[in-house]
Amino acid sequence: MTTLNALLTDLRNDLQDTSTTSPRWTNATLTMYIKDAIRDYSMWFPRRIDRFELVEANGHYALPSDFVREIDVESPEDTYWIKKVERPGVRFTTGKFYFIDGGNLYLGEDTDDEVELSYLAVHDVPTSETDLTFELSIPDRDIELIRIYVRAQVHIQMRSKQARLDRFEAGSGRRDDNPLLPETTNLMDEYYKKIAERVTGGPVVLYRSRP
Repeated sequence: MTTLNALLTDLRNDLQDTSTTSPRWTNATLTMYIKDAIRDYSMWFPRRIDRFELVEANGHYALPSDFVREIDVESPEDTYWIKKVERPGVRFTTGKFYFIDGGNLYLGEDTDDEVELSYLAVHDVPTSETDLTFELSIPDRDIELIRIYVRAQVHIQMRSKQARLDRFEAGSGRRDDNPLLPETTNLMDEYYKKIAERVTGGPVVLYRSRP
């Protein structure tokens, strides 16, 4: 697994910012962009958490803070509840169904058994730039995506600073030729192209839910 320290080293090589005395980008800034990159990556390739036990409070169950979307709800274990879907011809009154609203999970009927949620989650992020031994849960083959995303964010910041200094004004016809814009656009295009290459297609199974 890749550590934060190893990733920061690789990023500084990418950015040609390897000075130990006066680096252009602080570890705090790069770590902030790394966190953003991990969260964006997680929307495409979340990690799976199986059978996380939820805690009931005031008639509902708070979802985990890293929740992206659910896979299954069980109560008791190996008894699967149906997701409530509002559409014509399907009615739910009471029964073993659930729905999610406002960061909470609600059940169609009370249960005395444990409620377990299998779900897709955001990958963990380091607590701060000093958490150098933190190990990313992202597969090593995809660390390249994190590096590309961070480089793009660095160029966005550089572009913004350069625009203020040189008074670039997009669309004004005076100074809208910021040379950093193509580099930033190309990096983000490369990022999403590589995301698309990793997203695999497959058959779509159509089925009818029963109440």
